[in-house]
Formats: sequence, structure tokens, C-alpha cells
Amino acid sequence: MKTFLKVGEFARVCHTTRETLLHYDRKGLLRPDHVSGNGYRRYSMKQFFDFDLIALLKETGSTLEEIRRCRDNCGENGYLGLFAERIAVLEREQERIAHRLSMMKSLEAMGREALSAEYDRIFFEWREPSDILVYPVDPEKITGRESSVECYSECLMQCLMDGNAVDPPLGVIIPEEFVAEGIFRICSIFTAAWRGTGLGNLVHMDQGRYACLFHREDVGSHGRAFVRMTKELAALGLRTCGPAYAYDQMNYVLAQKGEEYIARYVVRVSE
Repeated sequence: MKTFLKVGEFARVCHTTRETLLHYDRKGLLRPDHVSGNGYRRYSMKQFFDFDLIALLKETGSTLEEIRRCRDNCGENGYLGLFAERIAVLEREQERIAHRLSMMKSLEAMGREALSAEYDRIFFEWREPSDILVYPVDPEKITGRESSVECYSECLMQCLMDGNAVDPPLGVIIPEEFVAEGIFRICSIFTAAWRGTGLGNLVHMDQGRYACLFHREDVGSHGRAFVRMTKELAALGLRTCGPAYAYDQMNYVLAQKGEEYIARYVVRVSE
């Protein structure tokens, strides 16, 4: 094996380009081990590991200047300080990516569920307890197609200001007193409580048997669909317990037809 390699030869060993090595040299980051009197640069094989370390740190987000500064001033601790910084950054990034991945999976699942649902037919399921964040809204504004967007925007911005991530599920709440009377009146917006239980507007959803119904038509038809649902439950001899939740099936991820809106209505019931 050669003791020293030309720039092009060393570039092939490192699976990089000659231009990259020259750039690192100009930055004072990876200088050749030997420069002859006529200016020819030669790298030693052991410098492969120096290049590999630079590539690793660069891949994890370090700038060339940060790497150079660390190398010049690291002392006996070497790159350990920079490693610790990058570990902390990568752990935060890992958490962010895991959260985004979870969110994308939820959106996909809800979209597929909406496409395969049997609409306007009541079915029942057992639901485990969960926590949601609840934000009051103007009942008159939330039922309008355009004004509802403003309501959602205000609530979700407040959710972010509270330190919570805006995650699905997302939807609206019809209070218990209106559900009992078969009245479609939305008073709150809810979203998942991603940050845990430290927020003041946290609401606990009880476990139990829930009646569910998917509805897919224009926004104005949803009130009528909900009223029909409450009447059908009463005809079955079932009593509603607590508020009703209308889950937004993430309509904006689906190719919509006209003014269609898809929601899943959920309310706890007992004999």
C-alpha cells in the first residue's frame, strides 16, 4: 500500500470528490499530511478516519466551522463535547420525527377509515379512556363553512401557545344537555392532548360503550344526521351519557367532491 495518496486517489478511498477535499483544505479542516515543494498534495491513509469523522459530524448537522473550531480547541477531550451537543440535537430531532410519523399514520388511518365506512348506519364499539384538549367556540360561527375555519384556526393557535402539539384526532363537541334533547349545537373544538396532563383545559373521556355514526354530505346536512342518530338510539331504548364528539375524518387529505364533509359521531350510551 502507498504511504501517501494523491488527491484524486484519496478522494476515491473516501468516496468523495477531489473538490470536496480541496474545499476542506482551504477551510483548514483536513490538510494533506504532506505538501511537496512544488505544491503537490499527498494524504496519508490514516487520514481516512479524519475524513470519516468530519462526514459523520456534518451529516448530523454540524457546520464545517463548528468542526474546525472543535478540532482546534478540543484539548484532551477530543470531539466529545461536540458529540454531546449533537446527541442532544439528534434526540430532539428523533422525537420530532417520531411525532410526525405518528401523526402521518393517524391521518392515513382516518382517511382510509372514511373511505371504507358505511355511512348513516349506527354501530357500537368499546372505547378506552383518553384525554383531549377542549377549546370553547361560538356555536353560530362553527357551523358555517367559512367561519368554521376561523374557529379552528383560533383554537389550534391557542393549542400551540399552550405548548401542545396539534395532533389528530380533531373535532367538535356537542354538550350533554343538547345531546339529551337531540339538539345539534356545537360549543367546543377538541384535539389530542399530546403533551400529557399538565394543561388546564384537559378533559377526560370515559371508557365505555359508544354509539358511532359516519356521515358524508354537505355541512348543512350534519345537524339533521345527528338528530336522526339520537332518535334512533332512543328507539333502541338506549340512553346517551355525556357529550357527543364529532371527529373530523381529515377531509382535506382526501379528494373531495364539491362541498362534502365527512365526520364520525361518537356518544357513550347505556341501557
